[in-house]
Amino acid sequence: MDHGACNVIYLDRRAHQELVRKETVASSLNARAVAPSPGYFTFGKPNPAEIRSNIETLLLVFSEDADARPVQVCRTGSACLDKIAQLTQSSTIENTPIIVLIDIPYDEEQRMKRLSREPRTPSPTAFRTAGTETPEPEDLYGMHLLRHISAEVQDRRLPRLVIPIVILTGLGGQWSGSETPGTQVLTDTVRLVRYLDAGAVDVLASPISKDHIHGLAVHGYRVAKEVTREQSSFLKSTKARKVSWVGVNEAKPYAYLREAMVSGLMGNICCPDTALDMIDPNPERRAFVAEAVGTWAFSAHDLTDDELLYGALVMLQHALTMPEVERWRMDEGTKFRAAYNDFVLYHNFRHVVDVLQALFYFLVRIGALPFYPLTDCPPVISKPPIASLLKPFDALCLLVSAIGHDVGHPGVNNAFLVALNAPLAQLYNDRSVLESFHCAAYSQILRRYWPGAFEDVCMRKLMITSILATDMGLHFKYMADMGNLQEKLAHSKGTIDGWSPKVLEEYRDLLCGLLIKCADISNVARRFHTAAHWAAILTDEFSNQGQMEHELQIPTCLFGGPPVRDDLIKMGESQIGFMNIFARPLFESISDIFPAMEFSVEELVMNKTVWQEKIEAEKA
Repeated sequence: MDHGACNVIYLDRRAHQELVRKETVASSLNARAVAPSPGYFTFGKPNPAEIRSNIETLLLVFSEDADARPVQVCRTGSACLDKIAQLTQSSTIENTPIIVLIDIPYDEEQRMKRLSREPRTPSPTAFRTAGTETPEPEDLYGMHLLRHISAEVQDRRLPRLVIPIVILTGLGGQWSGSETPGTQVLTDTVRLVRYLDAGAVDVLASPISKDHIHGLAVHGYRVAKEVTREQSSFLKSTKARKVSWVGVNEAKPYAYLREAMVSGLMGNICCPDTALDMIDPNPERRAFVAEAVGTWAFSAHDLTDDELLYGALVMLQHALTMPEVERWRMDEGTKFRAAYNDFVLYHNFRHVVDVLQALFYFLVRIGALPFYPLTDCPPVISKPPIASLLKPFDALCLLVSAIGHDVGHPGVNNAFLVALNAPLAQLYNDRSVLESFHCAAYSQILRRYWPGAFEDVCMRKLMITSILATDMGLHFKYMADMGNLQEKLAHSKGTIDGWSPKVLEEYRDLLCGLLIKCADISNVARRFHTAAHWAAILTDEFSNQGQMEHELQIPTCLFGGPPVRDDLIKMGESQIGFMNIFARPLFESISDIFPAMEFSVEELVMNKTVWQEKIEAEKA
């Protein structure tokens, strides 16, 4: 590996954020001075000369040829983390080190203590972060950023190729009497050990000495060699296991189902930056979408991808108007859209928004969410005592769960993955394979883009419980539990007085699971033209799985066997069978608990009648 092969990120709040190459350094940095961001440190006058000197020194080593990578200059912690995320994809493939130079003021501790004692005017966005202890990425800087990056590397959320280096700035008079401050830094043992313990690979003084800069290339070379050696060793052991590990042979059909889902868990699914575009719905359609999400006549098929995303944001924003959940506000919806596979016909982002809207409508209808002005359902006058178990936090958590309940779905069911003996099925011991995968993948997305939700233990627990409830293999267990709840309510004459906190929490979790189950299969309870559209799409997805099973020569893993495309009679009979066995008992039972849900049973009855009429007409 030559020196120019390293990726270099230089973080300094006084810098101008840009890419700098050797041939453009003069024009890029000449006479530029950017004031530091407020709320951290004040250095007095910006010092572009020092920054320029550091960049020129870096370019002496890391731009030795025309193809060398530019130095990536950042001025905020969040920008630095974004650069690391962008470079990680290519660097991991090529084993290219990512040297991250982190500016840490020499008197950081004293400045932080002084800053904490000074009265500060609340920022316009202060209300958004009230009540949370997790700093926003913008606040990650200095030692905090160093510890964060080191923890990410240690926990393998970032590759070992990321090499954090401390650049001590603001030394000033600290080095009077010494002509080589870089040498004297090494004699400050306490400070040096503190940075090394925090995860720094090396510590340099600013301005960076040309005598010491070559050491960075040595660090990069050493780490790249170690990573290459480890990968070589891993590949050898993998090759030795390949014969005995059923489901790993890449030559077999549908290898992406055997391995790609596991490796993709930390790839495009959880880090979907490269697959994103900005949300840009037609302004003239926004009012239409906002009204559509408030009615049971909602049809996800009538909306574009951007309109679906806008509708999801409208529903979340309405939920977040509740004061109890205001601190969980978010605006990164595009990340969740990119986590769904476009090649999957049914279990994609369109299905997810459909489930989200159904759940949103249910929650508004039963009074767990505030009245939605554009809804077609009447305001809630009174609600049964059992409905009081669902707090604003639970309603928000259900909506969050709906968004991630099918993240990364491959378009086949659990039984197929188990029959295939896919590594994913082995990972989760053949139990709720896809649902467990959705939870794991979604948790990583939340960890990166919505840390407030990820770090809230109660929200994660309820989210995982709710997503696991969508496993149809557990359907009859949930029906039995709901029967027990109905009996308990009948015995207590509808009240929950005297129930223990533990019992109340268990039934709260059960209600959340039942509501998301209803939303997940609500396609059969939509207005008939919408329900029929979903039925055709689901038939195509199941038919694709049937084709895979035929090619793999394995027994069918589909309930009722592979469907037949373009066969109205078969499709109608399949829909009626699903309603009779699964949907109608579920919706009737939930309507017994929440009378406001009775409309769904009426829709099911009407749809069943229409299917029967169409079947009879087709047979005639």
